[in-house]
Amino acid sequence: MPRVIGFLLGGVALRAVLYDLLASGQGGDVATDILVAAARPLEAVKDLALGLILFMIGGVFERSRLKATSRRVLRIGSLEILLTASVVFVGCLLGALLIQPLFSVESNLALALLLGVAGIATAPAATLFVLQEYESKGPITETILGLTGFNNIVCIVAFHGAFLMLAACGVIEARGFLPHHASLSLLVTVLGSFLLGILCGFLISICHGKLPLAETLLIFFALFIVLGAGEKWLLDRYGLSYNFLLTSLVLGGVFANVAIDGDKLLNSLRTIGSLIFAGFFVMAGYELRLGDLIRMGGLGGIYVLARFLGKSLGCHLGLRWARAPERTNGRLGDAMLCQAAVVIGLASFVNRNWASPELARQFSTVILGSVVVFELIGPMLVKHRVVQGGEVKAVTLLSRSTAGRDSIFRVTLRSLLRLFGIGRAAPTLGPHPMSVRHVMRTNVQFIPASSNLDDVLHFIERSTHSHFPVVGEDGTFVGMIHFSDIRDVLYDPNLRDLITAMDLADPQSPTVPPNMSLNELFEVFTIHNVAVLPVTQEGDAGRVIGIVEQRDLLRALHLTRDSV
Repeated sequence: MPRVIGFLLGGVALRAVLYDLLASGQGGDVATDILVAAARPLEAVKDLALGLILFMIGGVFERSRLKATSRRVLRIGSLEILLTASVVFVGCLLGALLIQPLFSVESNLALALLLGVAGIATAPAATLFVLQEYESKGPITETILGLTGFNNIVCIVAFHGAFLMLAACGVIEARGFLPHHASLSLLVTVLGSFLLGILCGFLISICHGKLPLAETLLIFFALFIVLGAGEKWLLDRYGLSYNFLLTSLVLGGVFANVAIDGDKLLNSLRTIGSLIFAGFFVMAGYELRLGDLIRMGGLGGIYVLARFLGKSLGCHLGLRWARAPERTNGRLGDAMLCQAAVVIGLASFVNRNWASPELARQFSTVILGSVVVFELIGPMLVKHRVVQGGEVKAVTLLSRSTAGRDSIFRVTLRSLLRLFGIGRAAPTLGPHPMSVRHVMRTNVQFIPASSNLDDVLHFIERSTHSHFPVVGEDGTFVGMIHFSDIRDVLYDPNLRDLITAMDLADPQSPTVPPNMSLNELFEVFTIHNVAVLPVTQEGDAGRVIGIVEQRDLLRALHLTRDSV
């Protein structure tokens, strides 16, 4: 089970225990007020975590990644957004007309429309946390991240636009100046968010290039805390503001494109962010309203089912339209169901600006009740999708428990005793029960043997490796292209139009079978001095079924040694 679910349940349990203790002496209403007040000082931590998460997801808009995934993400995302919004709108409209006839037709129409747009959003926090936890990597992972960013941008802009349009047309009654300045409010929110994100992205990029890493991190964290607090301050003071989530997403995209050696900061943020994310999800569980599951009633159940149907059908048709690789196909819509921070922010916006408290309360109840459902089942579905897609190494799943037969307690106790010279010495590296199949990735892309030089260079530009397997039409291994082998060809215009990937591939490059032991694999890497090896299926004419990276092998050996 993904850790995010454990953190959420831990937060739920913490609130339940504290409520029980306070209610016994203070009463239920007083206990609830105390629990809500106790969480307010931690708003800055929530803003920091959300900003950090969206900053990382913004990295999918880096130029080279956009070239590789933009066409696929746009096609899949367009159909997913259209069908999700349409199915949720129609389902909720019918449900509202049948379940709560006390509201007028116009009010039910507005409520259904806003619920349909809100259904587009995908929670960036839970999605990214699960993908990082299982070290998922491949086209499915890239597509999920791209769709998450795309969904949230469209949802934030479309929701504000829909609400202001309904207010301007008199369908709903809005507070303040919104009905009279709808276009200005939408323009300031969207354009201001983009401009502020671009400005802050350049600022962080300059600091990253000129200052030590520690000082850059301090500025980074301070900036996101100020941005989170500034949104609320501007809104309360002037009635206009930017959108913090959209600003953070744009900031991450700008940094990914203009920063020099941006991976150095991103790697540090992943390490530091683990603790911040854990606290964020515990707080999210603490604030989950389990009672809303009951209060959301039939309309909430329709919203949940309609959103599930819209996401699944939209992604299925989008994958077919985008002509995605066969391995990428599947129930991709399941991985887009997580929903929390963005829609919670939309619910707060509705409560502040919709003058009808009954309709605003109905919207919030449905949204917050569905958050409980989607946050508990969504991470499991994200994990299932990438595992089934072959983008998670088996060793990553095995490492969730002790690789050996002893418990974590016994392993830790023996290590403590050895520290004081008691007990056996740490065993040396020996035979391992794991093999290549435990550290390989199966959902990878290879260079077709018939590819021309431009196609090869395009593939290399999108890859993070320095060695590139070439396969024939039947998937058999043809050879390996080494980056050093194509440097001379780049400067010879007479060869560019004559050679193919097969001409560049080294047929003598080694391959490994999936049942080879880790020690034997280590020897192959040592002898041939390469970073990547193709894995070929035995007895199947050398068909390539995946790749194994040297860094994944070293991590697996380290894990196995520590657990012996």
